[in-house]
Amino acid sequence: TFSPPETKQKEHRMDPNMLPNPGKMLGIQAQVRHNAAEISEYFSDLGKWEDEVKAKDKAILKGDLNPARGTKKDTPSVRQKGFVEMVPSGAPGPKDKERRKKKGDDEDEDEARIRPKNYQDYNQWDKFVHRDLDKMLDEFDENDRQEQEEGHRNKLAEERRKIEEKERLARAHLEEAERLKNLGNDLLRGGDLEGARSMYGRAIEEDGKNHVPYANRAQVLLTLGLHAEAARDCDSALAIEPRYVKALLRRAAAREALGEREGALADLKKAAMLEPSNKQAKDQIRALSMTAEEREEEESRKAAQAEKEAKERRRRERGGKKLVVRDADESPAPSAADADATTRPARVRIVEQQEPG
Repeated sequence: TFSPPETKQKEHRMDPNMLPNPGKMLGIQAQVRHNAAEISEYFSDLGKWEDEVKAKDKAILKGDLNPARGTKKDTPSVRQKGFVEMVPSGAPGPKDKERRKKKGDDEDEDEARIRPKNYQDYNQWDKFVHRDLDKMLDEFDENDRQEQEEGHRNKLAEERRKIEEKERLARAHLEEAERLKNLGNDLLRGGDLEGARSMYGRAIEEDGKNHVPYANRAQVLLTLGLHAEAARDCDSALAIEPRYVKALLRRAAAREALGEREGALADLKKAAMLEPSNKQAKDQIRALSMTAEEREEEESRKAAQAEKEAKERRRRERGGKKLVVRDADESPAPSAADADATTRPARVRIVEQQEPG
């Protein structure tokens, strides 16, 4: 009998030590290709062995035990007496073939009987391997997806923490700027101009986007006579809030002091447009629109009004009493008969304080 060639059939099982770490898909693909190549080589050897067995079976049936020689010189006839047919296990003999031919069986069925029962379809095995590989790849993809989602969540949490920290610091700066501004207002009301100027400057450092400290410091600078610096602070305030009327009025005053009459008039008109009821804007517009003579008359009127107010203020400071001057005789008046031009008594001026009626 013929035996199949010894072919070492390796156990095509993925070595656990060769399994790649999650994410290393190239290593897995290389292992699969290596296994597939070994399986293909095994089936190729098996196919060659089957072909050899079939060829020898046909040679035996024909009486030629050595088909490679192409001659029957050294081969005994299958019909010789005492000759025993050498056929592989499970292969039909001549009598069996004759019986099957009588029954109409096909010769292909006889050849199918001696075919080994094993994986004959490489595509089936390929599907089997790839099914497990796809499952493994799906698991890796799921792990990667979970890791990516976890990383995304961690990144979002970190960004949220940074934003909250920035908002906290911004609120702290705003609160400190408001505190410094209010302190500057208190110092300005108390007459401490330099202290107020310093506080407004610190408030601007804490919050440079607030227009109020700029305008308040401009008022201090106007009082100190620093008109150019006051105009620049008003520019900064109006760059942040163009409709801030106080900054317009203070810049108009600074421009007027600097001789920029047209610029001052433009600021006043804009202030009057934004606040039609603003009396200060209207009065200053009227003053800037006067001629030289009209301005002199207005200044004289203002000077007289100021003098009158000063007198009234001094009177209130003396306790609210007024002075009354009247003439009086130094001695009792004589009779009309005795009186003449040379003997008239002298008159004395008396000053009295009376309560206002």
